[in-house]
Amino acid sequence: MSNINSKPAIARPKGGVAAIATFDLVAATLEQLTNRRVGMDGIGVLYGPSGWGKTFSSNTLALETRAYFVQMKAVWTKKTFLQKILDEMKFDYDDHASIPELFDMVTSQLGASRRVLILDEFNRAIEKPILAQITREIFDSTQTPLLLVGEEQLPNVMARSQFKQLYRRVSAWAEAQDVTVADAAKLAPIYCPGVGFENAALAALVTFSKGSVSSVVKCFNQLQEHCLTHGIDNMDFASLQKIALPSSSHPKRKI
Repeated sequence: MSNINSKPAIARPKGGVAAIATFDLVAATLEQLTNRRVGMDGIGVLYGPSGWGKTFSSNTLALETRAYFVQMKAVWTKKTFLQKILDEMKFDYDDHASIPELFDMVTSQLGASRRVLILDEFNRAIEKPILAQITREIFDSTQTPLLLVGEEQLPNVMARSQFKQLYRRVSAWAEAQDVTVADAAKLAPIYCPGVGFENAALAALVTFSKGSVSSVVKCFNQLQEHCLTHGIDNMDFASLQKIALPSSSHPKRKI
């Protein structure tokens, strides 16, 4: 197994997407899985707390690399799971097809396309072990790269004996990165355009957000409204202290 947190990314975001650390991490992981040596296992696991940019980065890169992206739900059955993958593949199937028939359709299409399959919210599969088993069998049948995305405890749960066959096929463990001041500087022009931020203000936002990309984005959105209302085009630390920002918990508080 390998941890690729320090590996540089090759894919770059386009348009209004910031190249934050987690985005680069996902790009590097997909590259490692896609270009692995013959005989190497091809399952990657991206894990970390909610709000750290895992879903956004994975979905954005899925669009850029033409990977299949499926966000799992707690209510899914075996049949629903396979049907949702086929829906993402734009594959025409009979609603009355059996589970083995749906499985064969998924593996046939995945094997033919050689496109990466990204399964977001994979903790849902761990809650229903049969879905984790089907996931492992999809990989075994196709040898096509899979990226499993989930919360911070996902690796520990996958290490349990009931998931050992899936766990042993993981070749890349990627831990989502805390948002950094550099990330915040990249996000500011997208979510708070026309406002300059001093480094001390950006550092305060990062500290306030406790590593969460989504929290930083929410702060920028609110700051954009505040700056437009008050005609502000530059934000320093002193000014930021006077503004109530959206917290991940309630009520709102100031930095």
